[in-house]
Amino acid sequence: MLTTYAKSILTIIASAVTILIAALSDNVVTVPELVNVAIAIVTAVGVYLVPNLDDGLARYFKFIVAILGAALTALASVLTDGVTGAEWLQIFLAALAAIGVAVVPNAPAEPYDAKHA
Repeated sequence: MLTTYAKSILTIIASAVTILIAALSDNVVTVPELVNVAIAIVTAVGVYLVPNLDDGLARYFKFIVAILGAALTALASVLTDGVTGAEWLQIFLAALAAIGVAVVPNAPAEPYDAKHA
């Protein structure tokens, strides 16, 4: 069962670390850092909501959601008055999480078997 949610767990952990980076890097959470936290949380929810699919292009939907989240994180940081160290860490983490989503294999949910429950 854990493998069914591996991609979602990965992005949830990345979101939690993104929050820590924003809070602990310089003891000030700036608006761009807060936007990056929101993007990370929405990305994690998106990766969770997209089902594990194995057919054709659908097998990459979770990765597409994660890469869009990473791109939005970078865009939100670049559009401000320069990218801070904490924002660079958030961008790096978002990209790393997207790569992780691509690398972790899809494991479709197993049907419920009442005999073995």
